[in-house]
Formats: sequence, C-alpha cells, structure tokens
Amino acid sequence: MATLLSLLEGLPGFDRSVLTDLPIRSIVLDSRQATVQSLFVALPGQHQHGADFAADAVRRGAVAVISSASRPSGWPPVIPWIQTDNPRMWLPTLAARLYQFPARRLTLYGVTGTNGKTTTVYMLAAILRRAGRRVAFWSTNQVEGIPHPYRPAMTTPDSPALHEFLRQAVDTGAEDVLLEVSSHALALNRIGGLRFAAVAVTNITPDHLDFHGSFADYVAAKASIVQYVKPGGAVILNGDDPVISGWQTPAVVTRTTYGFSGTHPLTARIIESHADHSRWEWFWQNQSYGEIVLPVPGRHNIQNALAALGMALHCGIAPDVARDALAHFVPAPRRLETVTQGDITVVSDVAMNRASYEAVLATVHSLGRPVVVVNAIRGNRGPDINRDIVDVLADWADHMAFAPVIATLSTDQVASLSVDYRVRPDEQAAFLEQANRRGLAVICTDTLEAAIDAALARLPKGGILLLLGTFGMDAGLALVRDRIG
Repeated sequence: MATLLSLLEGLPGFDRSVLTDLPIRSIVLDSRQATVQSLFVALPGQHQHGADFAADAVRRGAVAVISSASRPSGWPPVIPWIQTDNPRMWLPTLAARLYQFPARRLTLYGVTGTNGKTTTVYMLAAILRRAGRRVAFWSTNQVEGIPHPYRPAMTTPDSPALHEFLRQAVDTGAEDVLLEVSSHALALNRIGGLRFAAVAVTNITPDHLDFHGSFADYVAAKASIVQYVKPGGAVILNGDDPVISGWQTPAVVTRTTYGFSGTHPLTARIIESHADHSRWEWFWQNQSYGEIVLPVPGRHNIQNALAALGMALHCGIAPDVARDALAHFVPAPRRLETVTQGDITVVSDVAMNRASYEAVLATVHSLGRPVVVVNAIRGNRGPDINRDIVDVLADWADHMAFAPVIATLSTDQVASLSVDYRVRPDEQAAFLEQANRRGLAVICTDTLEAAIDAALARLPKGGILLLLGTFGMDAGLALVRDRIG
C-alpha cells in the first residue's frame, strides 16, 4: 500500500518533517468523497477554497491534507497538514504513484476539440477493436472497458479519478486507452505526465469563455495538447479549420492534416448524403482506399471519421480494417441519433454550443423535410451560451421555417442529476429575450414531457422531430417512443 512518504518522496516544495509512513488508500479533492485513509488535496475553487472543507474530509476518514492554504489554528497535530505553493502541479504525480503508474502499460490516444470528441473516440475504439485490440475509453458519454462502465460527471476527470480508471483498465487487460481531453483538463494539468501515441484535434470554436476568459486563452489551452505526444507519436489536425491548420508541432512527432481539400494527406470526397448515412471515398497520401458507407449522417461526422482514421493509420492499423470498422460503426447515444417509426423521424443530438447547433441544423436542413425543433435550455452555463444558441436557431429558422421553437427548462429531468444543471432565471431570461430580439417565436415549457407533447402535436406527416440540448434532453427520445408506440 502507498504511504504519505512514498507519494511525496523527492518532490520539491514539501516539508519532509511531516512525511510519515501513514497508509494512503485514495486521493480525493471533494471532502464528501473522503473515506478511511484518504489523502485530501484542498484546491482553490471558483467560490471557496477546498481548505474550508478539510475538517469535513477528516471527519469522513481523511488522514492527511495537502493545501496551498496555511494550517488552520487549532488543527489536530495527529493529522498532517502539508502546505505547498501549487498542489495541483503535483497532483498527477501523486495519483500516478498511488496507482503504480498504470499509463506506462498502455498505449494512449487523446482527442480534443470543441465538438466531435465523443464520436471520434467511439470511431477510433471501433477501429482498434476491429483490429483485435483490447480497448478502454473515457468519454463524455461513457466510461468503458472496465468491469463496471458508467456515465462520468466530467469530460476529463481530475488526476486521481483518471489514474484510478487507468489502473482499472490495466487490470481488466486493456492495451489501448482513449481519452477525451477537455480544455479544462489541459488548463488545470489533469493529464500531467501522460504521453500519447497519437492525438487528434477536431475543430476549435468559441466555448467555455467563462472559464478561460478569452478565445485566445481557450485556443492556447487546446493547442497545448501537442506537448503531451511522445516522441515518434502523431498529431492529427483538422486542416480545414483555420484556427487549427497553422499549428506547429514538436519536431519529434508526425504532423498530419485532414479535411475535404485535396491539399491534405488524408482527405474525403463526399458521394452521397442521406438522413441516416453518408457515402464517401477516402484518400491517404494521394492514394484512394475506396468508398466508406458511414452509418451516421453529416459532413461533420465524415471529419470525425477522418480524425479517427488518421490516428489509426499512424499506429499501424490496416486501411481495410479501419474501413470495415467504420462501415459497421455504432454511434454514441444522442450523436445525431436517428429513429424512424412509421411516418415520423426523430433526430436527437447533444448540441451544446454554436458550432454543434450549426452542424446538426445544416445536416437536417439538407434532408429537405419539415422540422419541429425542441430545445433544452442550457442550465449552469450562463446567459451568453444561451444567447448564442438562440442566434443559431434564429438564423436557421429563416431557412427551414421551423418556428416556433419549443424550448424547455426540463425541470422533470435535471432536478435529480448529481451535478446541478437546472436553468437559472438569468439563463431563461437570456434565451427568451434574445429570441424576442431576433423575432424567433418560442413556446417555453417547464417540463420535457410537456415540450414533447407540444412538438408531436405540431409535427406534420413526414416531418422530422429534432431534439436538441444536453442533459435536459437526454430522456427526449424515450419520451417520444412512449408516445408513438
């Protein structure tokens, strides 16, 4: 078992006089997760410092505390309080030591970008599994390849949870691990110490500016992923994205761009686009590798497939294996998930920002059918993102004539979630006021059930019911199925 001494031995900035052979079973950042023999790392938060909860962590079983804050007056001397300037910097090392460096026994792949991360991870996992590899992955949608898969609370977890997952993946027999890498994870050093065989960057559009402060800082966080690629590894970039196309990479890694332009080493030529699939020819180093019938629609999903292909080819997967895997690809739930029953087609997507709404609406518009839109207003993300979403909906309503938009607070869905995604009054007001400014008619409901009922009542024969939004829309497809049998 790890001890406080073995976790901190040799690290600068720690007072060795407080280090003991105290057994440590887990590292926690949330006092509510502390159990017997936990090490509580108290980090500064947006509203409060973790040190404010140190006593609660000890009551729950924590046996030591690391923090940038000073030891509180009256702190019990039997509980080591270890002060260091930047505990977050050392957190990945502590977690790796606790779980015996599991990443060293795995081939790691990372995917970042504003949109498309989950689908790209699922596509690469399908390719690697088709090649006979044993795969685990952590995505926004699901954690798989371990004994008990689950849906995570974060796109990329903090270092202790990440290394615990890697340890479970090793113990389950995984060879390859795929990670979605968020901008938060890059800015907060969650993946410190990891080295990837290949990473892909799908696209960059403004997002999470409330956290990063500016688009330039957001881009800088995303771009830093190239520093985590091991020598001889690969960086796969969307060359059609003007923000990404000019990125430089370390000399010791391979840089490959993809897109629809023939100037890229990895390209696609679209042949057909349909409601439930696309057909396209793909080229690698100016050589055609035939056609792929991808069983998910949308130009953006072809780009996601190219990103997955780029990583797979670099790591030695045969082109025909990759092609066959994509032809049999099963998408993650609610990524342009399409269900047709009788004369009703339902499309559900976890649209969450301007770019993802644009991609979904462009795909649905290309089908040339009447559309009714149900949108779950984003909660716990601020007014600005909701104004942006309204702007996209208003732009496309002019082309697609789907107004009124049926918006919902989804109070019947989000109240029980472990993370608070309830829509705040300022977020609802921002959505409705921007809709009024843009002349976009909106019907707003408290519950998702009411929104689905209102939408089905308006849906014409042969129409498409489009369900958009994150957690508040997760049950939308099931509710529709209940109603249409």
